[in-house]
Amino acid sequence: MPGKSKKSSSKSKPSGPVPCAVLWGLGPDSERGAAVRSVLREMGLVCRTAMPERLGDPAGAFARLPAMRPRPVPYAGPMPAGEFVLLCGLTQPQVEEFCARCREEDCVVGAKAALTRENRIWPLVRLIEAVKAEHAAMTGEGSATS
Repeated sequence: MPGKSKKSSSKSKPSGPVPCAVLWGLGPDSERGAAVRSVLREMGLVCRTAMPERLGDPAGAFARLPAMRPRPVPYAGPMPAGEFVLLCGLTQPQVEEFCARCREEDCVVGAKAALTRENRIWPLVRLIEAVKAEHAAMTGEGSATS
């Protein structure tokens, strides 16, 4: 209709990628993997599974950060053992809620990290190994490669 103004297109666009969690070693068929996925789903968070051939990609690529692209060559190195969760774009209260819910559901994953400005460029496999080593050192659970 003439004279009617268009709706304002001032809808706010997301300022960045959608908050998500990247999982390694937590397949949907495993009990703990299913429980962690359930917690994430209840929190309204996107869950992404890191595939072995993508472990060489920058951690930021899993979060779909602008200008962060998967490597053109699939990863062919050693596979990290154990479980890992990378929390991308979550607020501190969301991180705390995730940890609390995982404790309640008895699906705590020891090796977890938040995506940061510093680690977003690291290959995911390097981040997993670094966090596992740090977790082992803090908890006295042995070496990161066991």
